Order: sequence, then C-alpha cells, then structure tokens
Amino acid sequence: MFIDIRDPIHGSIALSPAEHALTDSPYLQRLRAIKQLGFSELTFPGASHSRFLHSLGAMQLAGQAFDAVFRQSPWLPDRERERLRQTIRLATLCHDLGHPPLSHSSEVLLPRVGALRLPGVRVADPTAQASHEHMTLKILLDSGLTDLIAEVGADLGIEARHVAALLSDDVACDPAVFEVGGRNVHGLLATLASSELDVDRMDYLLRDSYFTGVSYGQFDCDWLIRHLSHDDAQGGPLHLTLDDRAIFTFDDFLLSRHHMFLMVYFHKKSVCYDHMLQRFYEQFPDLCRAPADPEAYLELDDHRVWQALRSKEAESPWAAGIMRRKPLSVLIEATPTDRPEPIAALLARLDAEQIAYLHVSSQGALSKYQPDDVARAIYVRKQPAVGEPYLLPLAEATRLYDRYADATVLERLYVPTESAELAAGWLVELRKKL
Repeated sequence: MFIDIRDPIHGSIALSPAEHALTDSPYLQRLRAIKQLGFSELTFPGASHSRFLHSLGAMQLAGQAFDAVFRQSPWLPDRERERLRQTIRLATLCHDLGHPPLSHSSEVLLPRVGALRLPGVRVADPTAQASHEHMTLKILLDSGLTDLIAEVGADLGIEARHVAALLSDDVACDPAVFEVGGRNVHGLLATLASSELDVDRMDYLLRDSYFTGVSYGQFDCDWLIRHLSHDDAQGGPLHLTLDDRAIFTFDDFLLSRHHMFLMVYFHKKSVCYDHMLQRFYEQFPDLCRAPADPEAYLELDDHRVWQALRSKEAESPWAAGIMRRKPLSVLIEATPTDRPEPIAALLARLDAEQIAYLHVSSQGALSKYQPDDVARAIYVRKQPAVGEPYLLPLAEATRLYDRYADATVLERLYVPTESAELAAGWLVELRKKL
C-alpha cells in the first residue's frame, strides 16, 4: 500500500512500503534535524528546510527520471523494471544519510576513513578525513538500516549493497545485479544519482531557490527529465542521453547551479558563519566529535551543535558571534579581475595587532564533474533535419564549458566589526604603497 505525502516543490509524492519503512527509520528521521543550507537561514529567513525534505524530493525525481529513461525499453521485463526503479529511488532517498550538522564545515568532525571499517568498500587512504559520503556508506552497509533494507527489499531482491553501489563506485557489488537483457545499467543509474544531470542537483536547486525566495535556481525540470533517454549498447554499459531539443534547458540548468553558488551558497554572511563555526571546532576539537558507530552518530545533528555553541558562548568569541547573530564585517571582497589588494601586508598588520580575522577564498566552478569523465559519460541525441540521429558527447553539444572554463573566485577578508574602521584605515594606507 502506497502512502502519499505533500511536498511544496513536487506536489504529491507516493511512498512505496519500502520507502515508507526507511523514511520512518531513525536514520532518515535524523535528517529532519539537519538544515539543508546550514547558516543560510540567518540570511534568507525562509531557508529552514531540511535534508529530509530534500532527500524525498531527490527520490521523487529519480523515479520520474527512471520512467523517462526507460520508457521505450522492451528488453526490460516488468519485474526487473520495478526492482531497478526501486533501487535508484532508495539510493537517492539515502544519499545524504551521513551528512554532518549545519554545513560542510562540520565534516572536520568526522573520524578517519579507516576508523569506519567500511565493509566491502575500496579505500584509497584509511588515514584521510572521512566525508559525509563515507558516513552514508557506513550507515547503509553496517547499521540497523542494512537489515531493514534487506527486509523490505526481499520481495524484489534488493540489498543495501545494491543501493550503496549506485552512490559509490568503490562499493563491491556483483555486476550481475545491474545486468538485464544483455545490457549493464549500473553506470546509467549511478549517473542519475551523481553526475552533470543528477536528480540531487535538480531537486536542491529548485528547493533552495524556493525557500530562499530567489529565482537563480529555477529551470524547466519537467522538460529536462522528459527528454532523458539512453543509448542502446547491447552487450555493454548503457549511458544517459539527452534529446537535443532540451540542450538549452540543460544550459539553463547548469547556469542555475553556478548562479546559486555565487548569489546564495557563497553569500558573505553564510560563508562567514561557516568559517566562524570552523574556528569554533578548532578551539574545541573534541566537543562535537563524530563517532564511527552509526547508531551513536544518530545523536549528532544541528541541535547538538547549537547546544555546544551555547555551552561555550562565554569562552569562545566564535561561539558568541554565532549565538548572537553577529558575524564579522567584510573588509575586502575581490575577484581576480579586480585591482590588486595588499592582503598579505594587511594580514601581517592584523596579526601584529592580535586582531582576529577570517581570510576566505570561495571558488565557484560551472561544473564539479569533468566533461570527459567516462564513468559518468552523457550524450546528446542529435536529430538532424536530414539523415539518421546520432550521439554527441555532452561537452561538445554546449559552449558553456568553454565560456566558463575558469572558476569564479571570491576572496574575502573579514574582521571584527569593532575593528573594521581601524583596519579600513590601514587598508587605505597600504593601497597607496602599491
């Protein structure tokens, strides 16, 4: 029996019994207490939405994208269609399970990768800092959720490892699980979860734009999804394709993400709070340390961090600034095309006077994926007026990669508000010496 829930972005979302069981589990419910945009709520008051809500939205789009991609696939039996569709929906539902509180700054709380003892996962460097993706794999593969997925997925033969394999290529999984009708669909399904055209990005752009009250993240999601399909490489891996009628929609989608980073995710106040939080963690490194045990990890959420900040408000200027909603003031905000600034000399002056500051560089690239990434290769299906359709690599079908080849860098220097006027005077003096 399916259960319908209402979402402000996608309308009605129908949950299968398996999906309902997972959303009711403490592993998904924890995400209700993790803000999607961290401190952005202090700049955009409407941005109070959670990663739980985003996860449901990504799952909904994954189902729609799957239906579009495989709508004309007679080689895919109904039973296998249902199994694969449910697997990708569960993968996108669970993709943020390991996310730490408030913002990506909190990833410093996570243990070393080796401490997680990820079963059946290839680890390049066990001593490296774990990411939220590593914690997600830990929860999927080695917690009570592992058994729950096996239980609710038994009828379709779905296991937690199958779900995890769509989120990371480092997960060992029998290739036969994703081989149907002489075709391998693993790469295609993984592309829907994480790629240049993934449903994660589709949802968070629409959702973050809606809740922050800006228009930068808006794009025609329905048109984009309706024009998804796949190539027909029988005997080999399938790849995601996009009909050329939607290439300009893809351009808009790509630019939407770029502009959201520059205008929302890299907002001066949000960035400042993130780095104030990072300084707080440096001051009290063990106060909110994340455990490697996935069951204990359930207790680490936004509320836990706010409690820690409140407990140290009298001892830490970083905690006090966050708790009292008093970020540092921007003294310099520059891009590589602006006039040179005497930042090094000013930092030396601030250090000499023992004035705290934040020197932050935010880098916004058009894409975090390489256009020639074979594992996530996407093609555009060209429909010429004369002749047969043919496939063109996505990077060759749009000019945006060339136009935005260089990342946009925002370099900012923050100082305490009470020291801003003094530091501004020093800056004027130093500029004259350039």
